[in-house]
Amino acid sequence: MSNNELQNSPLHGLSAETMLTELVEFYGWAVLDAAIDLKCFRIQPTIPSALAFLKKAEWARNRVEDFYLYGFKGMPKASEQELELKPRERGFPDGVAPKKPKPLSIKEARAMAPVAPEPIKAPRQKPKPRYVEPEPELEEPTESTFKSRFSQSSFRKER
Repeated sequence: MSNNELQNSPLHGLSAETMLTELVEFYGWAVLDAAIDLKCFRIQPTIPSALAFLKKAEWARNRVEDFYLYGFKGMPKASEQELELKPRERGFPDGVAPKKPKPLSIKEARAMAPVAPEPIKAPRQKPKPRYVEPEPELEEPTESTFKSRFSQSSFRKER
């Protein structure tokens, strides 16, 4: 990837704070939550808290940058080979300019949200039988074989 192509990227020289501020001012937190599906956009969202999360979670930052490139700036979709790269490492040829952002409703944003793969269900197995220890048979109490220093005591009850 040439340096010229990287400089043509809308993410080149753009800080995460500027990007997030642009997205929030244009769409609002509800549309961002519907489109990107991040908890930091849903529960008491603020720019500083969202930035702190995006700095810690690279996967979340990649989601936001993908949305910024392809949803907000309307850049052409990346090829399969380019999708393996992080959004900041992708470039665009000269002459490809960002488009004006299009307004989205929450319904439209949900339709373009990344779909999580369905969890793989394990085949159902029969429950394993639990080991149950058999109860001992009750026997009549017998004389104790325990001997102590008080066994021959005068305090012992005679039967």
